Amino acid sequence: MKYLISSLTLISLMAWQSLAMAAPTSHCQGEEMSKRFASGALWEFCWTIKDQEGLVLSQVHYQAPGTAYRRVLGEASLSQIEASFDDAAVDPKFITTELGLGGNNILTQTAQDCPTGTLYAWNGRQVLCATMHKAGYLYKYTSQRQTERFEIITSSQIGPRNYSLRWSFYENGTIEPAIGLSGILPAVGESTAQYGWPVGANGEIGSSFMDHYLWRLDFDLDEIANDDVVEEINSTPTPDRLRKTKTLELVGQETARSLNPETKRFWRIRDSVARNAAGKFISYELVPSHYDQSRTNHRNQAWLQNDLYFTAYQACERFAANNPTATCGDNIAQFISGQNINRQDLVVWYKQNQHYLPRSEDSNRMSTRWSSFKLLPRDWNAQNPF
Repeated sequence: MKYLISSLTLISLMAWQSLAMAAPTSHCQGEEMSKRFASGALWEFCWTIKDQEGLVLSQVHYQAPGTAYRRVLGEASLSQIEASFDDAAVDPKFITTELGLGGNNILTQTAQDCPTGTLYAWNGRQVLCATMHKAGYLYKYTSQRQTERFEIITSSQIGPRNYSLRWSFYENGTIEPAIGLSGILPAVGESTAQYGWPVGANGEIGSSFMDHYLWRLDFDLDEIANDDVVEEINSTPTPDRLRKTKTLELVGQETARSLNPETKRFWRIRDSVARNAAGKFISYELVPSHYDQSRTNHRNQAWLQNDLYFTAYQACERFAANNPTATCGDNIAQFISGQNINRQDLVVWYKQNQHYLPRSEDSNRMSTRWSSFKLLPRDWNAQNPF
């Protein structure tokens, strides 16, 4: 299905009602948006606002200049935020499923919120800001090439906290999902039992807190959704650390994996059929970040013990934790059943942790702390199309 190509286009939900009975991996949810760069590079996707996840993307396609138009993601969202405090003053809260990033919690944006961009409405309220940004060097050698990124962002207010969901689409095919945490910190003695994170007038530091962010990425590379595979790549140093040996392993079954900076471990999701003009399988690489906080799990919960989970698509596996469909499992640890994922419709669940120790500078406006990672095209093109 080829989407309408334009500089920046929105199509109403009614235009997609004929697809209501389509399979989840081919269904455009909500409204369509597209951005063509001056180079000819093109991003197209659909966006919607759900009461719980807030901003959800579907049918994400990319085309580099003069190359094939291909799908990257069937659906993508921040599927859960769990908020807890180190002093255990209050019980942990599942922000996404118990409070919701959409509905009345998603903020109406104004021109002040989106000074250089364009605002888009959902259910009669302008909730999404789309902007273009300079992104620095695409490359620099004997010549140079500056590049850009297209960014969409929403903002949700949850009590004293503000969560901003941001998706950046780079001209070269890179995708960068991000969640920004901001808000206010009560003064010492003011609602500390409720929030557990005071910063005193003299700069004394109160309880630190932890957010766990769980991203859900339903990869549907190219035209066929159920023919993708996962590969894990490790670069293991020799005992003298003078050389490294690279290993590539096919992940054949549903599994949970952890980051390993020692071996520079990373994963790529590749198509098992589609190849670039040089004969290599097209793929996207997950570039992890925040290694320093990846092991944080002070309550020793099973679903937080690993950094990535790979599963076969199940419609009822919607939230990484506090999933309401009991027959499908309560959390991602229970989603792992040993099912084959080789040449299947793959879902990647990626966990990030945000451990925050308040500063005096955070009172009474907490500086925004961003957590992000990148999805990088690997062998998507036979050579640099720029």
